[in-house]
Amino acid sequence: MKKIFEKQIDVAKTLSDPSAQLNFQSSILRSLMQLATITSLEYVKESIPVEDPNLDENIERFLTPSDGMPITLLDQLIPIIRSNEKKYCNGWFEATNGFDNSLCKDLLLWVQFRNKIQAHGVLDQEKTRLWANKTIQLIERCLKIFDLAIPKVKDKKLLTIKIAGKERIIESPLLINGNATVISRITQKKTGWKMSVQPLNYGCSDEVILDLSESNIFATKSNAYESYKIIEITTNNNDYIIQHNSPVRQTDTFEGRTEELEALTDWLSDDDSRRCLVYGDGGYGKTTLVLEFINQLLESNLELTKKPPEVICYYSAKMTRWTSEGITYFTSIQPVLDDSVRELMGCLHDVLSKDWYTRSGRALVNKAVEELKANKFTRDEILIILDNTETLASTSQETKELAQQIDLMGRVIGRVIVTSRRQESIEAKQLLVQGLTMTDSVNLLQSLAHEHKAKPIIQAGDAKLRKISEKLMYKPILLEALVIYISRANVGIEQAMENLYRKSNDELLEFLYEDAWERIGGLQKEAFFILASLHCPLDQYSISRTCQLLEIQHSEFQTSLSETHFATVIDYGSHYILELVELAKRFFIKKLNEKSSKTQARINSFVDEIDKYVVQRNEIESAYKKDRIAEAFRSELAKAAKVEVDKNNINEAIVLFELALEEDSLNAALHDRYAWILFNKTNEYEKARTLSEKAVSLNPDNCDAIVNYAIINYRLNKLELGDKYIELSEKLGRPKSFVLLRKAIARQHKARLETNPKVSLEWYGKSMELLNLAEKFHENISGYDAKNLRDIKKYQDDVRKKVYRLEKKLKAQLAFSK
Repeated sequence: MKKIFEKQIDVAKTLSDPSAQLNFQSSILRSLMQLATITSLEYVKESIPVEDPNLDENIERFLTPSDGMPITLLDQLIPIIRSNEKKYCNGWFEATNGFDNSLCKDLLLWVQFRNKIQAHGVLDQEKTRLWANKTIQLIERCLKIFDLAIPKVKDKKLLTIKIAGKERIIESPLLINGNATVISRITQKKTGWKMSVQPLNYGCSDEVILDLSESNIFATKSNAYESYKIIEITTNNNDYIIQHNSPVRQTDTFEGRTEELEALTDWLSDDDSRRCLVYGDGGYGKTTLVLEFINQLLESNLELTKKPPEVICYYSAKMTRWTSEGITYFTSIQPVLDDSVRELMGCLHDVLSKDWYTRSGRALVNKAVEELKANKFTRDEILIILDNTETLASTSQETKELAQQIDLMGRVIGRVIVTSRRQESIEAKQLLVQGLTMTDSVNLLQSLAHEHKAKPIIQAGDAKLRKISEKLMYKPILLEALVIYISRANVGIEQAMENLYRKSNDELLEFLYEDAWERIGGLQKEAFFILASLHCPLDQYSISRTCQLLEIQHSEFQTSLSETHFATVIDYGSHYILELVELAKRFFIKKLNEKSSKTQARINSFVDEIDKYVVQRNEIESAYKKDRIAEAFRSELAKAAKVEVDKNNINEAIVLFELALEEDSLNAALHDRYAWILFNKTNEYEKARTLSEKAVSLNPDNCDAIVNYAIINYRLNKLELGDKYIELSEKLGRPKSFVLLRKAIARQHKARLETNPKVSLEWYGKSMELLNLAEKFHENISGYDAKNLRDIKKYQDDVRKKVYRLEKKLKAQLAFSK
């Protein structure tokens, strides 16, 4: 790829405008740094076992990469790789070739210039010329120093690097049509991981969204599910902390709705209005609109005239709830709204105590109000979103009860946004969602056509697209159905319109189901048979298990699902919930009943196995889930400390942790989290150990705190104490294979510290014995177990390499002594 970058350097040098030259040079440098980071990360993830929690945290921050993030990661990765390849990126830490500073120091100066002057300051002509010269120098230095990190291109697409004499394929898509890339963001969605990139091309740099494999380098443990996330946003030139459980936006092709978004923004800034009703016919995008609004707020893309809510609780109203005993059907609206209150309390407690389930109605609301007040929340700081409330009431009496409950929540708990197909009789700001405007409909058709490669729509003129929009009532769901049908069936616009036009919503859906059914494979059909028959929730765990049993790719199944209207999906990024459309569910059951009794029995056996698997997995999850994160960060000072840690402002975080401990001195989880931060991000190891010990004494049943204490003792070379507590974690629910793995890692660490090669070999031998036992006792029950098995195999490989090198060294010493 070196020649690709050299070609772009030549393009930059031909630009006559110094500002344009500097901007394009910055893009080249950004691309080079991101490339070296990703290739280095792939090598480390594949080849070198690393026990560094900081690495996972920084990988997560790379998902929205700032210019400084590659430097932070390369600072971590280069020393690791140099354990195998001594000359890797020589010059990164060292001043070479007549330069006063190392490359990493000069790149930090460039980042400071980018952030302070080029991005947020005034860039005069003199500084422009100066930094244009400096930037081109940095690019040329990067090309030399990153030599081993820059892949070679084979067969125009395949990228490979060669480190320590071994060639490896780079899995991440870093080449588009012969161009290098600049990454803008990496996201995890229900359909898998997506990477948004721009080609490094001065002529055309349109954004492209690429798929990543499920096992990509960005899929770290820290991407795991959290019921509420804590983030920092900026609005009206002020920074605020928000806790939220909001799903990600439903579409990347959101068009129009400017007036509706402005109306929601005005409502959120209006102190006098407590409730907002977003209503309209099905298919016009009410939920899509609200989630777009919330996600814009969370991404700091809304300007409010007042302080935003501190807690945003999203709740999808439905008349069922699943427990380990099976699915429960509600017969009135009260249990559903009680559930929404409990969902809100998840911002304070990951695990709710028994008394939250023994109260209902006004009593439960009063308890929630008291709990919020005790945690210093006012009703103006809470925003609740009740989605699809039309499902909760069918009679006039139920509608009246629903209105009373929503009124109560708005008065005493927080502000409420309600979405419904019905104009609920509540006192609220009314926001009717109707068809898109003509312009927005045409834009949506064009965006969807490019996304789904529907050539007839792409080639159609504006007049034709306006006519289509009018016939389909400017309804987003119908516009999308048309584009997908044209793309999949490979038919023209007229034929597609003839098939779709004059059908009712149900007739249209059934037509689309039949059409889609004919185009999907046999195994995918069986997957839908299973999903329609399951009693457990349809989420990434039950669906992954379904795909595993049928031996089909989860991502492949998700792609086929996204091209149909079989289901609605609530996508939280790290996890998702799928609900089959009732008509689609009946359609699948009808198709299943047409199959032989042997096929039906096979499907039912899969259904039973998956239902049992989900129950067992939830039991394991609940055994692990000890309210650790939510309990630790329940105070405002603790939440502020977490935000500073996420921003890598460790000194500021430490000050806030100390203040939080003064305020909440008996919080075991807070002691545990603070200990983890100190041990992994500072050199205050003994203080970290003291805090961790305190966490265990405050709550001896906190398995996570006990594991943390064991690991800290292992790192401080206190092997017996580490063994004692890691063994205790097994009694509290950790798998035996995990305990054996941690013991093995501790002995491998001791072997590395040992200066006597013979003694070091003995410790490596003990480590391998434990690793082999860990592999023997391994059971693949949950997602944690899959990671444990990968780690076991990685450490086994590492021990073999170390033993081979030590034995070779001892033989050489013995031969020399003779």
